[in-house]
Amino acid sequence: MSLISSDARFLGVDLALLWRDMREPWRNVHQWLVFAWLTPQPAVLLHQADGQQSVWQGGQKASARVAPQFSAVELPDEYVLRRSLSLPAMAHEDAMAAMALEARSASPFDPSDLVWGFSHQGRSLAVGGAFELVIASRKQVAQYLATLPAAASAASANGAPELWVLCGARAPAILSGYGEVAREAFCARRRRWGFMLLAGLVLSVGVIAVTPSIQLRALAMDAAAAYEDIAAKSASAVRQREQLMASVDSLSALAELTNGRIEPLLVLDKLTQVLPDDVALQSFRLQGNKLSFGGQTGNASALMQLLGDVPGFKEVHAPTAATRFGITGKEVFSVELVLDPEVFGIKTVPLAAPAGLSSAMALSANTAASAPVVAASASVQPASAVSPAASNPQAAVVVPPPTPAPSGSTGANGGATFGGGATFGGRSTVTAPTPAASSPATAPVRKGGQP
Repeated sequence: MSLISSDARFLGVDLALLWRDMREPWRNVHQWLVFAWLTPQPAVLLHQADGQQSVWQGGQKASARVAPQFSAVELPDEYVLRRSLSLPAMAHEDAMAAMALEARSASPFDPSDLVWGFSHQGRSLAVGGAFELVIASRKQVAQYLATLPAAASAASANGAPELWVLCGARAPAILSGYGEVAREAFCARRRRWGFMLLAGLVLSVGVIAVTPSIQLRALAMDAAAAYEDIAAKSASAVRQREQLMASVDSLSALAELTNGRIEPLLVLDKLTQVLPDDVALQSFRLQGNKLSFGGQTGNASALMQLLGDVPGFKEVHAPTAATRFGITGKEVFSVELVLDPEVFGIKTVPLAAPAGLSSAMALSANTAASAPVVAASASVQPASAVSPAASNPQAAVVVPPPTPAPSGSTGANGGATFGGGATFGGRSTVTAPTPAASSPATAPVRKGGQP
């Protein structure tokens, strides 16, 4: 017993039957209304049994002016057996097998002598419906063809004549085994060329439709390649530009930090110019934009009024009441006020983006010079009184009480002298030395014309 089956099966599924069922919907695609025009309908010259001739095209009579390409012979009704049957919707092969079985079952002739055909109104057998089955004997058909005139039974230019049986209003039934094969081959060949031309047309339309997209994609790829090339060539310049912009941002941030910071030297210079000769300072404290100082004076109220009229001094007030020493006749006072950054602050010049890389190198070299540095002059006041403010903008600058000056150290107008240079309470002052000059584009510009 053979263990190997010849049937092609996979998991119990007949692959041959599966392939046939998948192929069947596409087998009669040429009969769809969309593609029916691709199948030619050649004209056929029919030699009727009554001796007349007619031209048929597509299963219907056509005008006699149409030139026939094939010929057919009508088989009289006395040579034909007819049988009507109705079939459900099924595959084309199944419909043909069912009609062949019905023809063999209803035929009184031997299977080798049997010839049959059918007539159907529809284009496809798959839709089912009513059929008219015609059956004839091959021997009797040959005898009838032998009695026909030579012109009717002669082969046409395209092959032997077909054998038709008229079925009234329906299309003629074509008996198989005669000249219908040549006509079917002609129709299949023309239909194949039609499908090829249609496929070429669709392909051409598709190519025309996608050509702009392909061109745009090619342009985009070229642009991307050019961009990558330019990016690779300009990588070093881009890095240098980023470093340059980082330096500019750092300088801008530094300018914002230093803009409006109070300059202690300007404050001391202003107090030196404003305070009368009989005023002696004993304390000086600068914290942010708040200034507080105290000392001795002959008239504290006049001093408060004088300070209130000075430009840049705001909110001038005395935190404590003034007291008078009976021995000296002086009044001990203390003053607190707010300094205007527009008058006593450090002014910085906004930095523009440099034009080239050399300017970036110059800016990097002058970064240290652009930072505001407050240098305390020994001739103005002790270094310990100013250096904290220079290192920290929020640090307080405290001037210790003056020590007794040696003989001959009194100022020209009798004021107290600090450090032997600037005189607080008098008019004789010593101009502070000018700090080292820095780049005009980056150094802070201080109020009063000092760099």
